[in-house]
Amino acid sequence: MITDENDKTNINIELNLLNQTEQPLQREIQLKNAQFMDTAVIEKDGYSYQVTNGTLYLTLDAQVKKPVQLSLAVEQSSLQTAQPPKLLYENNEYDVSVTSEKITVEDSAKESTEPEKITVPENTKETNKNDSAPEKTEQPTATEEVTNPFAEARMAPATLRANLALPLIAPQYTTDNSGTYPTANWQPTGNQNVLNHQGNKDGSAQWDGQTSWNGDPTNRTNSYIEYGGTGDQADYAIRKYARETTTPGLFDVYLNVRGNVQKEITPLDLVLVVDWSGSMNENNRIGEVQKGVNRFVDTLADSGITNNINMGYVGYSSDGYNNNAIQMGPFDTVKNPIKNITPSSTRGGTFTQKALRDAGDMLATPNGHKKVIVLLTDGVPTFSYKVSRVQTEADGRFYGTQFTNRQDQPGSTSYISGSYNAPDQNNINKRINSTFIATIGEAMALKQRGIEIHGLGIQLQSDPRANLSKQQVEDKMREMVSADENGDLYYESADYAPDISDYLAKKAVQISGTVVNGKVVDPIAEPFKYEPNTLSMKSVGPVQVQTLPEVSLTGATINSNEIYLGKGQEIQIHYQVRIQTESENFKPDFWYQMNGRTTFQPLATAPEKVDFGVPSGKAPGVKLNVKKIWEEYDQDPTSRPDNVIYEISRKQVTDTANWQTGYIKLSKPENDTSNSWERKNVTQLSKTADESYQEVLGLPQYNNQGQAFNYQTTRELAVPGYSQEKIDDTTWKNTKQFKPLDLKVIKNSSSGEKNLVGAVFELSGKNVQTTLVDNKDGSYSLPKDVRLQKGERYTLTEVKAPAGHELGKKTTWQIEVSEQGKVSIDGQEVTTTNQVIPLEIENKFSSLPIRIRKYTMQNGKQVNLAEATFALQRKNAQGSYQTVATQKTDTTGLSYFKISEPGEYRMVEQSGPLGYDTLAGNYEFTVDKYGKIHYAGKNIEENAPEWTLTHQNNLKPFDLTVHKKADNQTPLKGAKFRLTGPDTDIELPKDGKETDTFVFENLKPGKYVLTETFTPEGYQGLKEPIELIIREDGSVTIDGEKVADVLISGEKNNQITLDVTNQAKVPLPETGGIGRLWFYLIAISTFVIAGVYLFIRRPEGSV
Repeated sequence: MITDENDKTNINIELNLLNQTEQPLQREIQLKNAQFMDTAVIEKDGYSYQVTNGTLYLTLDAQVKKPVQLSLAVEQSSLQTAQPPKLLYENNEYDVSVTSEKITVEDSAKESTEPEKITVPENTKETNKNDSAPEKTEQPTATEEVTNPFAEARMAPATLRANLALPLIAPQYTTDNSGTYPTANWQPTGNQNVLNHQGNKDGSAQWDGQTSWNGDPTNRTNSYIEYGGTGDQADYAIRKYARETTTPGLFDVYLNVRGNVQKEITPLDLVLVVDWSGSMNENNRIGEVQKGVNRFVDTLADSGITNNINMGYVGYSSDGYNNNAIQMGPFDTVKNPIKNITPSSTRGGTFTQKALRDAGDMLATPNGHKKVIVLLTDGVPTFSYKVSRVQTEADGRFYGTQFTNRQDQPGSTSYISGSYNAPDQNNINKRINSTFIATIGEAMALKQRGIEIHGLGIQLQSDPRANLSKQQVEDKMREMVSADENGDLYYESADYAPDISDYLAKKAVQISGTVVNGKVVDPIAEPFKYEPNTLSMKSVGPVQVQTLPEVSLTGATINSNEIYLGKGQEIQIHYQVRIQTESENFKPDFWYQMNGRTTFQPLATAPEKVDFGVPSGKAPGVKLNVKKIWEEYDQDPTSRPDNVIYEISRKQVTDTANWQTGYIKLSKPENDTSNSWERKNVTQLSKTADESYQEVLGLPQYNNQGQAFNYQTTRELAVPGYSQEKIDDTTWKNTKQFKPLDLKVIKNSSSGEKNLVGAVFELSGKNVQTTLVDNKDGSYSLPKDVRLQKGERYTLTEVKAPAGHELGKKTTWQIEVSEQGKVSIDGQEVTTTNQVIPLEIENKFSSLPIRIRKYTMQNGKQVNLAEATFALQRKNAQGSYQTVATQKTDTTGLSYFKISEPGEYRMVEQSGPLGYDTLAGNYEFTVDKYGKIHYAGKNIEENAPEWTLTHQNNLKPFDLTVHKKADNQTPLKGAKFRLTGPDTDIELPKDGKETDTFVFENLKPGKYVLTETFTPEGYQGLKEPIELIIREDGSVTIDGEKVADVLISGEKNNQITLDVTNQAKVPLPETGGIGRLWFYLIAISTFVIAGVYLFIRRPEGSV
């Protein structure tokens, strides 16, 4: 505890706040041997506090945990005792350390926490538009009085309303195979398809046990759930129930809400502050105020709590005009004067600040009562006291805190043309240019003192002179009023003059009633649907509710807000719902809740909601009986199926999107000896007649509009071998009858192919001679006008086989139909299907000859080649080709093959003739199931007797190899040779390196000349060139002599080999012409000696 130099004492407290619950907690701390000074409510992060009557009240927010420090002022007079001060908390005392030495204000500020600021609702402070230091500041003169309303004593806050949080009474429901319905239920007399929730007993959670009454909506006694008492003593009561109408499936739904007067109410001091300015004459606003005041007073007079109400009235305009007041007094004393004081006409300006100050003076008595001002005004304040100081908030907005007794008098606007400056708490000048600055400041001071301000703006308009829109004017009005526990402002707008009366009537209920700004939320649940134009609300209590709350439908939810109910007041909401029976998911005779959770919140300022009991409804169903009658001409019941299925139609459906057709199955009895099957009491159908058959569709009695459904069997799913006949809506007769038979022949191939077309069949018999119809799908059937009769024999003949196939050895079949309808073919019994006799006939695939011709081009003409090898290949299932046959071409160049089955084929050359290249060809073609060849290539022999491919080969190039040898047959290096001919002029070696072997490559047919262009030193070279001729047929001659075995198989070129032998030089006569002769002589001698050819030598038997 610290006392500063100005003898002001503060106590610094360190606290650890801890609240682990989901609800706010309130705690109290007191001083012993000292007393805290009272403060207004101070809001902090996670907590708030207030000092009232010397007690510190702390409110901890949910889930808060934090250390805090508080610095609180202490009443100096309370310290005049020898006992040391102590803190008291939850029966525990805590010592307080007292600093006896006085410290300066600056020191105190350093040691204490930052001073707390009063929380002001958002937008309640004038924005700092004109901060000004050099402007002239308006200072009060020595003769002026300065008023500081913020210095007025704070009054202890009081709560007008007692805590109405009552124990919740939860309706109870049962869910079983019959649906969901109230556990404790009752039914209106004569109703079978609705169950309502019972009311409670003696205001407790026990149900009243009443199981039936007539459901008359004027009844105000039965089946209420009452809170806080019973009957007229209940704080409030709710009831919800439904009853059937005369239209099937249509239900009336009623919700009742009853209010009452508060049983415990804090004494209330209330002042009506009414605008008597001249503008109140417009639209008879002052007349509506008069009505509203009367309703306000009369409502309170009937509440039964008037002994707890003191009331006053301030009627204001501006000085010099009609201003009047009725001072605070007991309600019953002042009620009549207040009803009579409002004038019929008014004059003057709007001096709202003075009126608020006068009302504050009336409420200044510190008696522990709730203090309330109800302000009614239709415009901006046009008069105010001059401002001498202001308070600037952190956001820059400011409002007046001290005022002189002089006035600012704009007269018809809030704008002060002769604006001036006033300093704020930091001695910074603020521009005073609006009467709102002073008026809002006065209201702020009243609220700080603990006075609650409610406001009604009556047909407010904009203030163009002050550059304020209508919305901005209303925002400034909102700055003047207080807020409830939820932060909602006590401000409303009356756009129409009659709204004034409604506002005051609700305000009276707000003061005295148990239902204040209540709310009903009633969601309609499937399968129920709101019936259009049936929603209404009316007052049903002994005390009329003059202004009924709004009730609306949003989506499928009924909402009613702003419900104000006091003593004897009760409202009833009524609407109708239809049960929607047409959905495939709907279950007849099954209890469905008509609504979701239906709640009533009696107080907007309290979170408590209570539950209405939710009624349940249902729609009755029907039961079907279905019958099957059997009649067999052969007295054989074995052909009856295991079950039959009826198609059931439902007529009178209002929405074609809902199901109209279902199915019901009749199963064969275990002992099927009678001529009828029957199934009774069918309550469900299947959506489908296939493998997913399941009986899930209920059979409600009526449709979405309450019209009776008509269920009947529309057809029976076909039963093979029987005709159907409808006897009545639920009975069908099946007669076993012979139906003339069709014949269906399926033509297949021995190759495995199916469904061949192109065959021709003829049928003959008694009075029948016809050709079967080729259906072009591989099947053959009788003409439509021809059928096989029982007791007849027929002969079927295949006249023509399909293309690519041969007629079989068997071409006729005997078909017999007995008197009992049994069918046999060639004596073998055949089972018919859907009156069709099946017969499959196979034909042999005809072998398909194909050829390939091998040729080459010589002198511009094709010359056929023998000894080429070709392979016929067929593609297997894996997609690869496999060889099925291999053939060589004959002297005509032809290879012959036969194809025995359809498929994908390829012709491949495996090897060409000797001396010719090998070209695979890979000719791919397809043989279809009719033996037709499909080939995209162009190499087809035209006009050939059989399908023939052609394949051309070319003579391979030749390589000439020259071996240079000495006369002793040893290799001789150093020579050079030149070969000239078609597109050829080559001299070897090209690289200059000496060699004895010279290879001239890739020679094509033509005439060539080989010349020795250089002879090794010491040897004699060729005196004449050698002539080489390669012909197009592959034959080769050298100097006119034919050379054998030059053609080579495989990929290697054809080969020609030539040995050229040189003889060493010998001296010869320098004259004479024997040079060439000498060469031959040398060659002949060499031939005699060595036994070899003259100068041409070829390996492998060359000559």
